Amino acid sequence: MSMKDMYFREFNQENWDSFSELFEEFENKLDPAWVKRARIHGMPADISRVLLYEMGEYTFEWILKDIPALGDQSPATYLETEEGAQALRAAIMHMPR
Repeated sequence: MSMKDMYFREFNQENWDSFSELFEEFENKLDPAWVKRARIHGMPADISRVLLYEMGEYTFEWILKDIPALGDQSPATYLETEEGAQALRAAIMHMPR
């Protein structure tokens, strides 16, 4: 089973909604240029809000890197499908904070 499949099976919309809501209050504090750039890169608003708050501008470098925890695939690759996006959401919740 691939890492993407593992994360996809683990994904729970209710858990993600609760998690991502924690970052809503910070959305207005994000650099508007970053938010626009994330949209251009095809990042869903909920994912970009979390990543931009936690990683800042590094998000745009990270999204293109092959990440060992993602089975040596890039987060951008995960975003190519809805299942992949859900898998990425589950993976983001596993990231150390």
